[in-house]
Amino acid sequence: MPPDRADKEALAEDWTRLVARLQGNAPFADNALAAGLFAALALGISADSRGFANDFGLSHALVLREVVVLEDEMGLIAVTREDPRTQRRFLALTPEGERRAAVARTPA
Repeated sequence: MPPDRADKEALAEDWTRLVARLQGNAPFADNALAAGLFAALALGISADSRGFANDFGLSHALVLREVVVLEDEMGLIAVTREDPRTQRRFLALTPEGERRAAVARTPA
């Protein structure tokens, strides 16, 4: 059953709050798109690159670039599967990503 309007609004508020917390610290301080993608994965909003791009009205190519940053440069996510035809990447948090998400979710 799809979430109702109140659930969607609460999830959007959680996402916004998490992105703001992430952007308060390195390595997300100057990368809003990476923070947004990471927060969406951490909250279960999106589990793949194309879904995130569609949900947030972004170019899939821009999201793929951030997948590389989050995976190769930061080590916070892992590509668990990919579709070579669409270039969709299915994503999960690494143990370090889980730790970073837990810290960011903790109220200051």
